Amino acid sequence: MKKQDCPHIGEMKITTAEKKGCEMCERSDHPRLCTSCGRVFCCESENAHDKTHFEETGHPIIKPNHATYDFIWCYACNDYLE
Repeated sequence: MKKQDCPHIGEMKITTAEKKGCEMCERSDHPRLCTSCGRVFCCESENAHDKTHFEETGHPIIKPNHATYDFIWCYACNDYLE
């Protein structure tokens, strides 16, 4: 899905964070940044705290918090944003 087609793109406010590990379990293998609030959580292949954060807060968009991967995911649209 193109970024401009995502109705949640306006929620994307924060794109970097100093924290490197999940705030809930400290896993640092594949940290994901919530672009609404800037908090960092582990990915779904770990303990899925990024998805838990979305379910609890409604913050829809995440991105990797490291340079290895570069993508944007919208949980509300259930799609990658190009």
